[in-house]
Amino acid sequence: MKGVTALMDWKKYEASVRDEIGVPAGDADRVQRAITSAISYVDSAIDGHTVDDTVRADCITSCAADLYNSRDARLGVMDVGDGTVEPYRISTDPLRSVWPKLNAVGVPTGGLVIA
Repeated sequence: MKGVTALMDWKKYEASVRDEIGVPAGDADRVQRAITSAISYVDSAIDGHTVDDTVRADCITSCAADLYNSRDARLGVMDVGDGTVEPYRISTDPLRSVWPKLNAVGVPTGGLVIA
């Protein structure tokens, strides 16, 4: 049932995610996939804790942006395709930007939670 809810809810996050990733239009399928996955990841991370809707929306936006951009960081190596910037390693954890936000509002996200 959670997956169905994510598919129905993704549109309300679309504008903020598009703003975050700098893609004002187009690539709708990829944006939708990133948002629906982010909703599932974030809701699982919250796991029954009470979190304000604005914090949840911020977490979903940042997670979706990371997921959207992950295509450019296969195996955790970001290559921007610009000869002036060397490839660099980034975390492959889809919740890397979410953990500190959830921790700040009292959701336990200690070292045992992070892979």
